[in-house]
Amino acid sequence: MNKSYNYLVVEDESLIRRNLIKKIASLHLPLNLAGEASNGMEAILLADKLCPELVITDIRMPQCDGLEVAAYLQKNHPDVKIIIISGFDDFSYAQSAIRYGVKDYLLKPIKLETLSESLHKLLITMQKESESLEAYTTDSSSLDRESICKLMETYLQENYRSDISFQTLSERFGFTPEYLSKIFKKHAGETPSKYLTRLRMNEAKHLLLGNPELEIQKIGELVGYKDAFYFSRAFKSYTGIQPSEFRNNSGI
Repeated sequence: MNKSYNYLVVEDESLIRRNLIKKIASLHLPLNLAGEASNGMEAILLADKLCPELVITDIRMPQCDGLEVAAYLQKNHPDVKIIIISGFDDFSYAQSAIRYGVKDYLLKPIKLETLSESLHKLLITMQKESESLEAYTTDSSSLDRESICKLMETYLQENYRSDISFQTLSERFGFTPEYLSKIFKKHAGETPSKYLTRLRMNEAKHLLLGNPELEIQKIGELVGYKDAFYFSRAFKSYTGIQPSEFRNNSGI
């Protein structure tokens, strides 16, 4: 029996988004709609929460565009398959996303035949990968998965200040990124990326409150964010307010 896969649709124009979802449903493929987003930042949050196997995203959107979404997914969810939706004028721009592992590009308006062909090809690839993973994890069933999770937690606790990716964890523990993500979520209750973010944000809060002389950019660097803008955006996404607001609201 073929496995079914969860997918996320990201498109700021609601009419196009709903039409795309209807077209996918009409193909009767083993695909389940996990969620939909109207902008890139919402897509990133949903990807962390829902862990879909496939993300279909428009390229031009408010807050952050499809390329930023693809870049985030490649770093934090490297096994997620990505399809870019692109207008004719920005199609060459969309093609540059190949460095983010994008699997296909669909030109607007999306034709049902083109969509069907793209999804069928992608599902064949995903099915083969699932079969390989199942064989791999069966061979490794004698390992204590909870112990692996604990080792990952310890590693993240000791190295959260560094640039950590799924590939880093894969090379460190000798398992595929998808396998590590699944067992971590099962035993820890959240994805490795969410656990890593929680570690970083908790430490950032301590530094903001306990070290008023430290610049916010420096605090970002100390908790693993080399880019000050990305740190501020991640902090606001996690807490609802900017780092400076958090510090000021606490009386510092």
